[in-house]
Parts: sequence; structure tokens; C-alpha cells
Amino acid sequence: MRQQAEAWLRQVLGAGAAFRDGQWEAIEALVVKRQRALVVQRTGWGKSMVYFLATRLLRKEGAGTTILISPLLALMRNQIQSAHAWGITAETINSSNPDDHARIEADLLAGKIDLLLISPERLANDRFQRTVWPKLSRKVGLLVIDEAHCISDWGHDFRPNYRRIMHILNDLPRGTPILGTTATANDRVVADVSAILGATMNIQRGSLTRESLRLYVYPDPHDHAFRLTLLTHLLKNIHGSGIIYCTTTRDCRLVAEWLQSQGLDVRAYYADVEESSDDSREALEGMLLNNQIKALVASVALGMGFDKADLHFVIHYQQPGNIIGYYQQIGRAGRGIEQAHIILMHGAGDEDIQRHFIETAFPNPAQVEATIQALASLGTATRNSLQRWVNANQSTLEKILTHLEVEKIIQKTDDGYELIDRDARPDYERWKLVTQQRYDEMEQMKAYINYEGCLMRFLADALDDPTNAQPCGQCKNCRKSQSKFQPNPRDIEAARAFLRQGKPLMLEPRKLWPTGYPGVKRSKIPYVNAEGIALCSYYDAGWAELVKQGRFQTHRYVDELVEASVELLHQHFLSLPTSPVWVTAVPSLRRPNLVPDFAQRLAKALNLEFRMVVRHQQQHPEQNAMRNSYQQAVNVMNAFAVETEPMSKPVLLVDDVAESKWTLSTVGYLLRENGSGEVYPFVLAYAGMG
Repeated sequence: MRQQAEAWLRQVLGAGAAFRDGQWEAIEALVVKRQRALVVQRTGWGKSMVYFLATRLLRKEGAGTTILISPLLALMRNQIQSAHAWGITAETINSSNPDDHARIEADLLAGKIDLLLISPERLANDRFQRTVWPKLSRKVGLLVIDEAHCISDWGHDFRPNYRRIMHILNDLPRGTPILGTTATANDRVVADVSAILGATMNIQRGSLTRESLRLYVYPDPHDHAFRLTLLTHLLKNIHGSGIIYCTTTRDCRLVAEWLQSQGLDVRAYYADVEESSDDSREALEGMLLNNQIKALVASVALGMGFDKADLHFVIHYQQPGNIIGYYQQIGRAGRGIEQAHIILMHGAGDEDIQRHFIETAFPNPAQVEATIQALASLGTATRNSLQRWVNANQSTLEKILTHLEVEKIIQKTDDGYELIDRDARPDYERWKLVTQQRYDEMEQMKAYINYEGCLMRFLADALDDPTNAQPCGQCKNCRKSQSKFQPNPRDIEAARAFLRQGKPLMLEPRKLWPTGYPGVKRSKIPYVNAEGIALCSYYDAGWAELVKQGRFQTHRYVDELVEASVELLHQHFLSLPTSPVWVTAVPSLRRPNLVPDFAQRLAKALNLEFRMVVRHQQQHPEQNAMRNSYQQAVNVMNAFAVETEPMSKPVLLVDDVAESKWTLSTVGYLLRENGSGEVYPFVLAYAGMG
């Protein structure tokens, strides 16, 4: 059997190819011993080759289809291409190929497919569970869980749907071999995954040191203008193509736009890039794979499974959340070349982003309790109807329902969700411990940035590398190298001007009251605002910094914001059928002078009359504490009143920060109801998602 495997190995990789230490042992554990194995090996070691060859050998012995559970579509595409190279008939059932599902399912049940790739979310699909899995589960020859660290909530990329795998293990024929693979698991995660998949695990662990990676860290924090300038310098001086990682979609776009303005051929890449550009993720990956572009400016959506042998650099524009995820991302580089540059920069605000990710990784227990109590009262409820009872946004509520469903506390029915165990609860204590672990990992990342010893050794130790890695001799600290980069002040100013250049956001008005809105019989709002405009996004690195400074520190918005707003509004008014002839402000009990003062100065600069006509008559929780549209609308219901008659002409309605747009909608409705002309909203910063 080993001879046959080695023959196939040489066919694909060349006459001189041979197994690396641990590869045949893992294959033998699966094919000969029919064991459950966990392979923890560095990126590029050949974990996929293990399950491809195991699949061919098992199929040759008459075994059923291999089921490969994979977390990302990009990863699936890459795996299918690789499987075909290994002589394996592979297919996938996922959200991107619904027209092919019937054909694939028929071939699958007929035994014509060697390997089927699915996401863990597919295990939650009602039709798949009812019509495909009951038949398929009896014919599984090998189950592979790729990126198995996702099973463990201690892992850096925990996904609740991966827990569904726990419930299908008992559906498999007795003695079915199971393989978990990952490059990013420390001792804690290995122990947890081993306990989940089976105590008889044959665990293969190898060295995680990557000789080809030349690690470099900028220990001092730098602002966005400096980092953009530094990026330009690096990309113009580093040979080859690579990846620039950013932590948010917004930053992916920002950095890509800047580099494009500097004459560099880069593209932004993130999870929903198809929805906001003409590029597809698959096409973007192809451009990088074929060296048609200099770099992709990517979120973590480009990571696991992206395989390019000659990737010359990975640059992190912001501080990553933890060492494990960082190692997984830099592992994209230097696979088939002698040297790849790994560069990490960071600055103010990076930790705030990571804290947000940590705090939202698990639902708030109070939100979970509210969901359980709502289902106990309602019997059955849809996700939309639950938003009236639970102060959670759509993604958080979906996360709550997934956790509760995976843990068999609720079940999904044709009519929605229903409670099946009202006394059961998630393990809140474990969630608390994992959250603290995430904070500890963030501190470990900061320690890496300031570390003065071998950087590769730091990574290996953090990942519990069992091979006692020695200093690499290649990193910044081993080589005692220091950056000689000194930016030209004109370049810094150009970057700062870019960050503050006009990136206005149009504000689509609210047109419908939320379903079930109290006291409203018709859902259509009788008086709808005109389309509004915002000077910037609240999360931008340019004007938003001055907005936050005025809102929280100086309690007054600087004249520079007035001037920028006047310039924007003059252009905006040219596109309107009728321009505003007077200005009013959204009142606030918390900050009574902040917005009226700004709006009055804005009106004077626009040469328009200012009138304060709306009164904030009762205090309520801040809108950013309300997590969905229903809660946000109800929060401001009856909070405002018109106290002086408005002018019957078009008005510019001014606020500083808008998130839900329900405050603007409510105040605009009152103005129109009391005789105002068309209401044109304007805010300094928009903090919402749509």
C-alpha cells in the first residue's frame, strides 16, 4: 500500500518526491488502522496530500466517499483543483452552485464521487439533513475536518457551526477513520479538539518553524498617514507579489485606494467584495496567483487554504488579534521560494478593533436569556419576530440561535424556532474563560511586537512547537536590522489629505416602520426624509478623528469640520431639485449645546437661517445601545416634540453622528407633520452598516 501511495506521489510531484516525516504515518493511521488522527503541521507541510492519498487508497479498497468539511469557499475552490491533480473526483455543495446540487447529490449517492467538500453550515441545511445526509452517512469512507481548530472555542477562528460535527460523528459507520488537520493549534486547542473527535486520537505534530520567512516588526505605533506612506515605499521596493492584511473591510478599501492612487496595481479583497465591486473573489485570487497584480489588500477572508508557492510578502497594516491567527496568515508566504518578507506595523485604534471582536465573539448572556424567555412565552418564533423581544442585531441573534440549536436547547421548525429544553443553558463560564483567553492572546501579540529576541522562536514557543525551535538567524532581531525609512513630509501630508478627501456617504431614508411597531397600523411612514448625506464614516481615519475629538474631548466641533461640511453641502445642493433655505438641529439632553452650536455655525457659513424648533422631551438609552431596527425605532418613539412652528420651506436637518437613522427619521417626520418643507438630513459621521 505504501508503494502504491509513493507511486502516486511521484506522479504528481515528480520522480524525486518522497514522504516527509509523519505523512505516511498519518495515512497509515487512517487507511490501515482506521483510526482517528489529528495532524498539526505548519502551512505547506502537505496536510491536504495526506487526505488525498488516503482517499485514493480507501477508494481502491472499496470504501465510500470522503467527506471533507472546509470553512471557506476560497479554500474549497483550491482544494477541488488540488484533488483533481491527485486523480480524485471531487465536488462541492455550497451556496455558490445551487444549480448543480441535484446532479451532485445523484452522483454522490451513486458512488461516483470520491470526495465531497461541504461547509459546516451545510450540516445545518434542512434539505441536506433530510434528504442527503441520512443516506450519505452510511457510505462515508473517511471524514476530514480541515482547519480543525475551528471546532474548539479556544481556537482563534472558532465557528459555532463546526460544533455540528460533534453530532454527526455517531451517524458514521463503526470504525470510520476521521482526520482533523490544522496548522494553527497550541496545546490547549489540540487537547480540546482531541476530546471532541475521540480519545483514541493518533496525534501527529511537527515543527512549525518556517525557514523562508524573514520576520520584521515596526515596534513603534504609527498613524494611518505614516503607515500608508510606508506601504507605498515597501511595495515599490519588495520584489514579487503578496498580501496586505487589514482587520476591516473599510480599511481594505482605504488602503487599496491609496496604493492605487500611488500607481500600484493592487485590489481590495474581503468577504462580500462581489456585492460592492465588479470583482469576484475567485477572479481576484486568480490575479494574485498569476502575478497579474502586485498585491491583494485583504481581510482574513483570504487566509486558510490560499496556496501560492511564490508569494513574496505578507504585510500586516494593523495589529492582529493573536499569534495563532497571525501565524496562519503569514504562512501564505514563502512556500516555494527561499525568502519571503513578513512585515508587521500597527497604530492607535488597532486594539479597539480587536477588543470589539473579542467582546462580540460570544453573545451576551443577557441576550441569550432574553431569547430563551421569548421562545418560552411565544412557543414558536421567527428570527425577525424575536427582534422585538431581544435587543440584538441580526448577526448576533443568528449567532445566539446557532449556539442554542447546536447545543440542542432549541430546534428549527418550518415555522421558526422552538424551545425544547427550557432548563438547559450554554456554558457561560466557559465563554467567560475563552473571552479572558482572547485578551491574554492580545497581550501576547503586543509582547511579540516589543520582543527583542528571535521572532520566529517567539512564534514557535507561543504555538507550543514540540521541536524546541532554535533562533532563526533571519528575523529583524537576529539580524539586528533597523528600518532606515524616513518619510518625506510632503508624502505624509499627501496621505493625510487623502484620508480627509471627500468620501461622503449617502443616507438612504427609512421608508417603513418596523414590523409590529406599537400604535402604527400601516407600515409605510407617511412623511419620508429626502436622501441624506454624511461627511464621513464614523470609522474612517480622516475627518472621523476630529468628530470623535469634538464629541468626547473638547465638546465642540472645530471650524475645520464646518468648512469641510460647507464645501460638501455646496456640491450636494447642486444635485437637489430644491435646496434647503433654513437649518435646524437634532436636540440632545446629553450634549445640549454640541450639535446646535455646530449647526448654527454651519447655517451662518451657508448663509441660511437657523431655527431650533424641536425639543428633546425625555431621556432614553443611547441609540448605539440598541442592537436592531425595532429596538432603535421604539427607543426614540415619543422622545421628541416640535415646540415652535417650523418654516414651510425645505430644511437641512443636522446631527453629528447617525447609526440607525431612526432619530433622523423620527425628527424629520415630526417636522413634516408640523408643516415643514422637504427634510434633507446631514450628519458629520455615519456609524451604521447600511
